[in-house]
Amino acid sequence: MVASQSRRYDWSGFDSTKDYLRSLARTHKLLSRAGYVRHPERQLADKAASGTELKKCLNWFHVAMLGTGMIVGAGIFVSTGVAAQEKAGPAIVISFIVAGISALLSSLCYSEFATQYPLAGGAYNYISLTMGELAAWLIVTTLVLEYVLANAAVARSFSSYFAALIGKDTAYFTFAYKDYTVDFMAAGVILLCCALLSFSTAGGSWFNIVMTGSQLLVILVILIAGFVKSDRANLSPFLPYGARGIFDGASFVFFSFIGFDCVSTLAEEVKNPAIDMPVGIVGCITFVGLIYTLMSLCLVSMVPYDQLDPAASFATAFTQVGLPWGQYLVALGAVLGIVTGVLVGVMGVARIVTSMGRTHLFFPVFGKINERFGTPIWATLFVTLAALPLCILTDLPDLIDMVSAGTLMVFAVVALALIWKRTVRTRHGFADNVKPFALMAALTCCCVAFACIYALCEGTAFIAGLAVTAGLAILCCIAIHVLCPQYDKPSYRAPLFPYLPGASLLLNSFLMASLPAQAYWQLALFFAVMLVFYVLYSIHAAHAFEQNSLAGCKAIDLEAAPAVRGPSRDDLADQSPSDVALHHMGPNSAPAEGLKQGLSSGGVTRLPPSTR
Repeated sequence: MVASQSRRYDWSGFDSTKDYLRSLARTHKLLSRAGYVRHPERQLADKAASGTELKKCLNWFHVAMLGTGMIVGAGIFVSTGVAAQEKAGPAIVISFIVAGISALLSSLCYSEFATQYPLAGGAYNYISLTMGELAAWLIVTTLVLEYVLANAAVARSFSSYFAALIGKDTAYFTFAYKDYTVDFMAAGVILLCCALLSFSTAGGSWFNIVMTGSQLLVILVILIAGFVKSDRANLSPFLPYGARGIFDGASFVFFSFIGFDCVSTLAEEVKNPAIDMPVGIVGCITFVGLIYTLMSLCLVSMVPYDQLDPAASFATAFTQVGLPWGQYLVALGAVLGIVTGVLVGVMGVARIVTSMGRTHLFFPVFGKINERFGTPIWATLFVTLAALPLCILTDLPDLIDMVSAGTLMVFAVVALALIWKRTVRTRHGFADNVKPFALMAALTCCCVAFACIYALCEGTAFIAGLAVTAGLAILCCIAIHVLCPQYDKPSYRAPLFPYLPGASLLLNSFLMASLPAQAYWQLALFFAVMLVFYVLYSIHAAHAFEQNSLAGCKAIDLEAAPAVRGPSRDDLADQSPSDVALHHMGPNSAPAEGLKQGLSSGGVTRLPPSTR
């Protein structure tokens, strides 16, 4: 077993170059893996095969504070003023409520998955459990790229806010080198977060609690001081840009809520996922939505919306109302938010990389968990090293829209995956799933059409188009509710199914339409690069892992590995996607009824069933 594990966690995932070349020659046969649905028991087997597991050291409070620390960053001190001045006016308060509802819908979808499948990896696991391996690979590698870029961009803003905090020029800690503005302080922030997370997840979480708690105290002081200087007359006119301005503002400020999905990747480290994950995820979104609504109301009450400074709305607002010391509070809040945002960003994306390493779609060394600390050190180092050169040398202005587009795409796909999980029988053929497939395709088309009409049409066509496409989307949800039985019924379920995931899909599609076309060209290019990587490496390493490692295990090997419950007779009779029995080990496995319990058959070892 030891020898097998040492090969499994080799950098390349192959015993030799000859093995890789031999597999490469069979690429045309392995392409069928693209639609391979990685069932829960397969995920459990991957986790068990990786050796040391992540330590369970978090509860709902940690999850909620990690989510709050990730979401409430420096951006809220700037984006609120921009959205109020250019998009919605004082109605920016309503825009934040609309954006918060959209984020809440997505968080409820994530909560069901995180509760039912408490594994590291978040959206990667959710999509691979429903839509297949290739879809999960393309969508979630995009998410990894976006969080690496976002971590770098957020870390670069630390030096300017810290300089403002101590009364220096914003460029005080940077220097010019050729065409670059070099910022080593940003690198220091990322390295500090890497060190904390490499040695202790619990330690990193408590550090986040202290920093986030301090930031919330700063925000409380800002709100009290701001409301003392508020003037109700500044709220008039409330809708200077009309009703459409509310939704334009919502699409702009929604990106202030991005980050809650990071905490879903921590499900494997939570003590009681059935309670801690939904309470933590939904709780942090609700709390952050309340904070954002109060902050936006405070800002537009202090200063008329058309007199706000888009570059530093809160800082200049305090100066305008005779409280110049308020700008230092804003700088302190921003500094604290930047640190927590980078910390949780590195933590979350490292778990996604860990999950991809466990399945050997990515280099397997990144699936290793350190035995002493119970943390994914290699994955954390990978994320850190990927972000370092970016945060030191560039502001990444041309890639910010791609970050937003990819994140919204993940939210939309997870909402669709929830419908898929509940209504599609994954071990049955296409003919048995025609109705849910057809209705999901129709719902997706309606949502895309709704978004395109909002972005491109005006006048009567705008109103009629939105009404028709939204009505058709509702009809699709009703048809799913009436015509498609729910085969998967976990203990915790997102409410109002299928209307909640349908609304989430619609809103995320609408928000995606607000982004420029360049973001989607960049995404398409990245998809092409990742598709090449998948064809040339991922399918071969994953296939070799399943054939040479798990398929070669004998009963004595399984006894040496972490204990896994054998399948009961009920498991064999009713194989739902939420089974926890160790069967269907891979895409080339024999059907369950053809396996002998306790013996190796077709490369799969099964323990005797439990009695109940």
